[in-house]
Amino acid sequence: MHVAGIIAEYNPFHRGHAHHIAMTQRMGASHIVCVMSGDFVQRGEPALLSKWARANAAIACGADLVLELPLTWALSPAHRFAGGAVFLLDAIGCIDTISFGSECGEVAQIRLAAQTLNTPETQDALQLHIKQGKSYAAAAEAALRTALADCAGILASANDTLGVEYLCALTQLGSNIQPLAIPRVNGDGCRAAILRSALRRGEEISTLLPEKSAAILREEITARRAFCSQQALENAVLARLCAMHPDELRSLPEVREGLENRLYRAARTARSLEAFYSSAKTRRFTYASLRRIAMDALLCIHAMDWQAAPTYLHVLAMGERAPEILRAAKKSAKLPIIQRAGQIRKLDSAAQEAFALERRAEDVRSVLAGK
Repeated sequence: MHVAGIIAEYNPFHRGHAHHIAMTQRMGASHIVCVMSGDFVQRGEPALLSKWARANAAIACGADLVLELPLTWALSPAHRFAGGAVFLLDAIGCIDTISFGSECGEVAQIRLAAQTLNTPETQDALQLHIKQGKSYAAAAEAALRTALADCAGILASANDTLGVEYLCALTQLGSNIQPLAIPRVNGDGCRAAILRSALRRGEEISTLLPEKSAAILREEITARRAFCSQQALENAVLARLCAMHPDELRSLPEVREGLENRLYRAARTARSLEAFYSSAKTRRFTYASLRRIAMDALLCIHAMDWQAAPTYLHVLAMGERAPEILRAAKKSAKLPIIQRAGQIRKLDSAAQEAFALERRAEDVRSVLAGK
């Protein structure tokens, strides 16, 4: 058994994702385990479809087991997102390979960038750029460009950036999991952001999804479980931000360096989320970080909720071959495996609090979707 791990959001599951799974299998994987974001995603917004629908689409299109990336890692900057997901793959104990999409398609180049980024000298340079007001992503690119100019362009590509973070996380864990970079397929319209925008405009995108994924999407739309109302989201977030004192804003995970005062002022003048983000944005705090901060506020996530590492493996969906993986994992897993919600009561308070955040996010997304 050769088990490959894939980290994804599947928001929605499109033909490019199916190609990635198929290529991973073609490269030798007999089983596929996906670690997937739940009801809120890394760019700072509710997922298009529920985590259950997206996990079922992944299983229908070739994955064997889907695990949930806990909320506070799913709704985090790239380095923390990657670190939490890689930690889970390593914790299963039977993953041989981590497979990820890549613009350059060269593991050696991504590995070199990750090794360079992990050196004390590059980390010192990165922190210096952050102190100068750059975002983490911009600081990492600037530090890497100074240390290794030939690899700096990697951090300008979204998937390669995550690939670098995955390899950094593997190194920090001392994991034996081996990386596999699958070149991205371009020119077929398979970009999740474009598909989401098209869906919200009422356009048909079924031809860009695998048939089984398209069927699940149609079912969710018919049942009115797809799409969170943008107006409902804006009203809820703006109302929540307006009700928060600067001390409360300061307790949100990504708020620092006095940003709480800027957020406080912006929340009292903005009449839309875009206006709020534009008013609060600085060179240090990007739109993506502000969107995550807004979702943290909505979901009542505080800095103290950012645990050092995930504490359980939560199964979202299983295919026919999942029992083979779980039998191996039960002998080697470093974390408890949760297949039923009631099992969480047997774990410690930190695990129960993290799981409660997942349930809260699920409830909030359901309300925003009109259910």
